[in-house]
Amino acid sequence: MAPWLSEHEKGQIDALAGQELSVRAIAKALKPRPDRSRPSYATVSLCLASRGRRIVRKKPGPKRLLSRKSERRIIRAVSVDALTSGQVVHELHLQCSARTVRRTLQAAGLLRYKRVSRKPSLSSDNIRKRLAFATAFIAKPMAFWHQVVFSDEKIWSCDGPFGSSQRWVDCRAKSSSYARRQHSGGGKVHMWAGMSLRGLTMAVFVEGGLNAVKYQQVLLEALLPFGLEVYDFNFTFQQDNAPAHTANSAKAWLDALGVTVLPWPARSPDLNPIENIWGVLSRVVYRKGRQFARVAELKAAVLAAWATEAQKYVVPLLESMPRRLQAVLVARGHHTKY
Repeated sequence: MAPWLSEHEKGQIDALAGQELSVRAIAKALKPRPDRSRPSYATVSLCLASRGRRIVRKKPGPKRLLSRKSERRIIRAVSVDALTSGQVVHELHLQCSARTVRRTLQAAGLLRYKRVSRKPSLSSDNIRKRLAFATAFIAKPMAFWHQVVFSDEKIWSCDGPFGSSQRWVDCRAKSSSYARRQHSGGGKVHMWAGMSLRGLTMAVFVEGGLNAVKYQQVLLEALLPFGLEVYDFNFTFQQDNAPAHTANSAKAWLDALGVTVLPWPARSPDLNPIENIWGVLSRVVYRKGRQFARVAELKAAVLAAWATEAQKYVVPLLESMPRRLQAVLVARGHHTKY
């Protein structure tokens, strides 16, 4: 107990402590007596401790923008609904910035910001077929792959690269989600293209979703003229297992035309070298965060990139086919680094 404090001063300290003031604020509020100086921080602390009062220790810095309840809501929104920090601010009507939300998530220690896998999950049947494909084609010479026309579809969005490559992931749960490419929506275009050692096919844009009828029209417009002119129709056609590709009408149509189709394993984007071309073109089209006000502008940028940039990477990507197949065998049918 501070023996020299008067009962009046002790009463003042009790009253100020009841207002949830800090020790420093209480000491500053006390008025000095004529014969003594103002009670110090240590004196006030000793007085409060001796009288059994709780000492309020306020941390320095600005006032907290988020309550504990708001922090729990943020964590729940991100871990359950997979929202971004900006979406959390909008959906929960928070009076703070997205940066504050990110700091809150980092401090919680329950989530981490990581790159989302762009590789689809594989079933046991997928793994078995990937292994069978790699085993059957690993010994093929490069001359075989030089005769293959690889193809794929790509969604291009006016707002930027389609899909988010990073997100907050709950460390307490094992997530099986991966970034998927959608095939519908406003401000987007659906493009088909093919590539081979001897050149690039014409890029074709498809209005709306792709079905078997539209797919046959695309091949009639882009693949068949390319195969006839470049390969004299002596080529092998690669396509994935999208519904429009595997429809009975599409398979019968290709068979009637005499087009040899490569038996491609499902869910194997890492084996298709044209997937890497999409990544190159995306960096060119959306360089420096570019966005497009009109679909026509987007199409022009994509076609320009396809004509000027894609051919530079065709040869090294095609020559990677033996290594891709070997990687599948090493991974025992699971996804590879490609």
